[in-house]
Amino acid sequence: MHKLKLLIISIFTLFIYNYSFGQYTVEWAKTFGGDGWDEANTCVETREGFYMAAGFARWQEHNLWAVKMYPDSRDRWAKTFVEYSTTSAKSMIQTELDSAIVITGYIIKKREFQSDLLLLKIDTLGNIIWQKTYGGSSNEEGLKVIETKDHCLAICGYSSSNVDGEPNWYVIKTDSYGNLMWEREFGGSNDDRALSIAETFDGGFVVTGYIGGGDGGQKLMSLIKLDKDGNDEWSQTYYYNNWCAGAGVVATRDSNIVIAGYTRPYPILDYDVLVVKCDMNGDTIWSTTYGNENWDEATDIIQTYDDAYVVCGFSSSNSRDISSFLMLKYDSRGNLIWERVLKRKSQDYAKCVVETRDNGLLLAGTTSAWGKNWDMAVLKMKNVERSDMKFSFPADSVSTTVENKMQFKFCLNSFGIPTNVRVTVNDVEQVNFSEFKKLPPDQQQKDCDYPLAYTVNLVPGKNVVKFIVKDYKRYEFIKERTVYLLPKYDVVR
Repeated sequence: MHKLKLLIISIFTLFIYNYSFGQYTVEWAKTFGGDGWDEANTCVETREGFYMAAGFARWQEHNLWAVKMYPDSRDRWAKTFVEYSTTSAKSMIQTELDSAIVITGYIIKKREFQSDLLLLKIDTLGNIIWQKTYGGSSNEEGLKVIETKDHCLAICGYSSSNVDGEPNWYVIKTDSYGNLMWEREFGGSNDDRALSIAETFDGGFVVTGYIGGGDGGQKLMSLIKLDKDGNDEWSQTYYYNNWCAGAGVVATRDSNIVIAGYTRPYPILDYDVLVVKCDMNGDTIWSTTYGNENWDEATDIIQTYDDAYVVCGFSSSNSRDISSFLMLKYDSRGNLIWERVLKRKSQDYAKCVVETRDNGLLLAGTTSAWGKNWDMAVLKMKNVERSDMKFSFPADSVSTTVENKMQFKFCLNSFGIPTNVRVTVNDVEQVNFSEFKKLPPDQQQKDCDYPLAYTVNLVPGKNVVKFIVKDYKRYEFIKERTVYLLPKYDVVR
């Protein structure tokens, strides 16, 4: 493992900073790269408040490469992994179990000609914890990794180690150490690939991608529902044109499914963004497309704090060798709220979008301007209308009492959905509350979304009372107060 020299290219920043998107404005934009082809395929915000992007760096070899950034975009470290092999990162998460980083992609070992699915676990300093590969006699690749509710890992991609030798959907589940629990393969005799996976509320999974249509390499968007053990429950194919695919999928908070991808009428080379919302049986609730004379393609989708959906991708002119970061936001009914194309005289492709803890957006991809090398591009969008989860609390941090019980009242304001409040006294849990219902505006107390009150038991002497709130993005917010319980006879009356 070695460090790759970073070059910060200001051209990306100079053109992007002029953009303001109503709800979002550009906070910063940076590129990272060396003398070769450097690309980001995935990104994440860590719970310590840093940003990471990963993909590959073609320096001396084609190496898996990750960059960790401070919130102001300064790089903290950049490292390549798995030397003496050809590797790339396709998807990355931070686990809730131990806050480590798990990356999936592929590896082609020296003196071998086929790729294996790669699963790599590193700490937040970039040190390798463990590395696993999965595969057969032909090519395998991991394209999306998620952490499950039971703190295991689920990965989707493709495998060509079958009788036909054509790529098939490949889905595996491992424990937190990367030990294989089960693997499933779906597909036929054409090119079939699973591009994204999400865990559903029942502990199962939905997987999207495309199945090959045969003639002319046509594709059809498909969705498969699996149970928690990987057994096929149902599958749906969505036909909008002769050619369409699902690139990203989310299991929504209203227990439905939203897929984003692309579609085009064959043989016309004019792709449009395709977004489909369906229920838990795969039946379509609504669908919508976005596009004009350009090549418009979605590469990732997330659900945001306000129950809307942000899609990222690119918009490319067919007449000029130019493409641009594309961002779309849809409400829960499929109406387009806003659309933004970050036009520059360059080729820019967004591959990943995540919502940050300040309810902004982090995008990562690749860029090449005016014949220069390809570089990793990272863009941070600030939310100018909404902020972090906040809750008010009694101002005094230290107090005394002669009562062995004390009630705390505070107001939780959240533009997303809080998932849990825990109250501890001297690190011993006394309250664990997870049933939240937002008050209608006419019942809110001084603009308070969630008025909360808890009574805790105190012990003689020092009591450190902590209120720990977790939001739907799994971030924790902690408030603390120290209370001294005094014996009644020590109180001067």
